[in-house]
Amino acid sequence: MTIEDEEGFEDVEFDTPAGSFRAGRGRAWAEDEELRIVRRQVRRKMRFYRHLTTFVTVILLLLVIDIATGPSDFWVQWVALIWGLILLVHFLNVFAFDALLGRDAEKRMLERELKRRRGE
Repeated sequence: MTIEDEEGFEDVEFDTPAGSFRAGRGRAWAEDEELRIVRRQVRRKMRFYRHLTTFVTVILLLLVIDIATGPSDFWVQWVALIWGLILLVHFLNVFAFDALLGRDAEKRMLERELKRRRGE
């Protein structure tokens, strides 16, 4: 995504699995920090929901193929189990671990440490 400010400088924002960052030579982005945090959280949740939708669609398709090929081996359960475990890890990473180990937890720990050092 390319962002151009009033002076014509362009900044580029990169979204990666490890996080997002900006590069460029323009002025600081006028976006509020809270809005960026919320946007990042919403994007992570949307990626999980897309992953869940893909999982359901593909497993249903594989189930139809498995049933159509005959009663020999019921193999789709193994695909669903392995992918389901991966989906569970993704869910925990987005909804549970972020609160425990994410940026918000880091911010809370920093604030607590600063208060402790100031004697509050």
